[in-house]
Amino acid sequence: MSSKVKISEALFKKFVGAIARAPRYFFLSPQCRQIFALEHFNERGREVREHGQTTDGVMPGTIAHNRIQIDDGTFASAERSLRLINPIAAISGIFGFEGDKKVLSIGPRTEMELFHLVGVGFHPNNITAVDLISTSPWIDLGDMHALPYADKSFDVVISSWVLGYSATPQKAVDEMLRVTRDRGVIAIGCTHNPDADNLEYKTEDAKILGSRFRHVEQYRAMLGDRLDWIYYQDEPQGTAPGPVIIIARIKHS
Repeated sequence: MSSKVKISEALFKKFVGAIARAPRYFFLSPQCRQIFALEHFNERGREVREHGQTTDGVMPGTIAHNRIQIDDGTFASAERSLRLINPIAAISGIFGFEGDKKVLSIGPRTEMELFHLVGVGFHPNNITAVDLISTSPWIDLGDMHALPYADKSFDVVISSWVLGYSATPQKAVDEMLRVTRDRGVIAIGCTHNPDADNLEYKTEDAKILGSRFRHVEQYRAMLGDRLDWIYYQDEPQGTAPGPVIIIARIKHS
């Protein structure tokens, strides 16, 4: 660590005491989220459940690809959710009211994304998660093309790097719109891979799974006339790979 930033033992103890008084702040650290989620996973005997009734919208190879970083014990990136959750937490009407908002996390695989939501203030009892594979009782088994939830159930719906695994992304977005309340927030993120631009959707090549979106306009088109306001958007410049993100408010009429 730089000599400009030194933490004494006494100061470190103060940090620990502060976190002990407000444990949710522990989860603002990606490394702590990863360690805690892995510890929970190991305590449960590394049990992984799989959804056995997927729709045609799920691209071949999706489950196998997404099990790789579970089975090898890394749990993948603990930082990727920063790109969606931190901007959501700053939105007027959410900031300061997080504890009352109901959130759906689509495709988290592990508890890391859910702990991040807790860290920014969402209440654990108001967080729901669904995935084709689950490492936690907190994560329901289900298919994003046929979400097992009632209409207008959630204030916030997060699709974090999963829409690219759909052969019928419009159907998946329609389901997100269905379960989001009026003036609720939908957040979608995928990583664009230029190598995927000219490939067919139905492929088992794990290198391009989840990498098909290139422009925010693709998300805007799928949200259609339900798009009310864009809080944040981003896409890679030129031909470079990078995240394609939209965080938007939606309307029902």
